[in-house]
Amino acid sequence: MPIKRKIHAGQVCLGKEILNALGIKDGDEVELEIKKGEAVIRPAKTIDKDTLELIKILRESRASGGHEDYFEEYDYEDVGG
Repeated sequence: MPIKRKIHAGQVCLGKEILNALGIKDGDEVELEIKKGEAVIRPAKTIDKDTLELIKILRESRASGGHEDYFEEYDYEDVGG
């Protein structure tokens, strides 16, 4: 059975039952998407700390115009490469 909510100042309170069903806690980020005239809400995908650091390094390298090969220093013989 659908749950009805009123919108106030562009905001809507989802309520505990909806948050629990989606696995969302207070303060979590969510993704909103419009599909065929309907709103879809889901927990935001998170990126782990190491992946964020790699993205930061790649962006900084690209912004500085650098084309260094960061992997030249490694000996690939040790890993079968």
